[in-house]
Amino acid sequence: MSLPDRTLALGEPQIVLKWLTRLRWLAAVGQVAAVVVAMVLLKLPLAAVPIAFVIGVTVVTNTILEYWLRYGSAPWWALQTTVVLDVLLLTVLLYFCGGPENPFCILYIVHVVMAVVALGYALTWLIVIESAVCYGLIVWFHGPVVMQQVSDRVNRIGDWVALVLVALLIAYFVGRITVALRKREGEIATIRERAARSEMLASLTTLAAGAAHEMGTPMSTIAIASKELELALDQSSEMKVWAEDARLIRKEVDRCRNILERMRVDVSDELRLRPAQVSISEFIGYLEQDLAPSEWQKVRATGVTEEIVRLPSRAMRQALNVLLRNALEVNPANGLVELNVSRVGGRIAFEVQDHGPGMEPEVARRAGEPFFTTKPVGKGMGMGLFLVRMVAEQTKGEFELHSSKGVGTKCILSLPLSEPVPPARGS
Repeated sequence: MSLPDRTLALGEPQIVLKWLTRLRWLAAVGQVAAVVVAMVLLKLPLAAVPIAFVIGVTVVTNTILEYWLRYGSAPWWALQTTVVLDVLLLTVLLYFCGGPENPFCILYIVHVVMAVVALGYALTWLIVIESAVCYGLIVWFHGPVVMQQVSDRVNRIGDWVALVLVALLIAYFVGRITVALRKREGEIATIRERAARSEMLASLTTLAAGAAHEMGTPMSTIAIASKELELALDQSSEMKVWAEDARLIRKEVDRCRNILERMRVDVSDELRLRPAQVSISEFIGYLEQDLAPSEWQKVRATGVTEEIVRLPSRAMRQALNVLLRNALEVNPANGLVELNVSRVGGRIAFEVQDHGPGMEPEVARRAGEPFFTTKPVGKGMGMGLFLVRMVAEQTKGEFELHSSKGVGTKCILSLPLSEPVPPARGS
């Protein structure tokens, strides 16, 4: 929250203020109903004009709060001022409605509870002191004691109604606020987790880029030297066995290059996340190009159409490449990996299903954590699913993983489609 505009952020104060406005609408309706019952049914001579003024102030100020909340411009002092004002308005009402004899004096407790839940330590004590002073004033100064004109039984009913009303208001207000705040805390925790993952990925990207730069030249030298050594050894029949070792060195160098290249992935790159128009069949064609022909033969794609969609194809292409390769590695030799494309409304989903050994619940829960992998040492870095989750978050999509031991694993990557670009006029 910046100090110059002094407005409430979309956090705890605004959540509390939203529920407080609803509570004040209920209070205004309840006050009108109570006045009608007192003046029409019980024939009590209440001062209608001052009471109507108090109810009117409640309605007007609540309308202003609703406007501020709707347009996100509630000032920082709105919540505190509203609670203080409500204590004063209650005091004025009680002054004209019997003072301490009115059973609804217990409503001061509701305002104290509001302060405990919504305000800080110092402001809570301010409301406690304000309530104590205001109640003391109406003990000594108040209008005619109209409550003496009704029977004792009606007074006892009033006490009961006031007690039940306070209990309901406290339960409603505190309950709703608690649920809303817990939800907000969960959202904040999710945002922090995403920020931590983004920061971790940025650090890894920087580290990998530096490593790739520093190691690029020596790796190229090793690759060239191993190639020359291989060619030289191939010319001698006695040295052919050593030529295999030279080829192995070159193969491992290429593998190291691929690892560094994969670690250099940055899902926050604007170019990769930029939406582009592409047909679903064309996009599936890109995925086919990323795999070897022998690998793509083991993939069965369904739901492929010529429909034109708009999505960040480069980021999605890389994420799905990870999912397909993972599925192919664990799938039975004679089995097919199923790739299904579906569109529901403004979202498109890519579902990758393998029929491998599946994962235990604890392993499935941790899948996607950086550097967590079930592959043998040297076969994986545990970054694949982590990058898939990052792509989903960066594109405002969702990634789901469902796995059953002995059945297989299903991964679903979905995201909202961008609005298509309208064709140019005259085209």
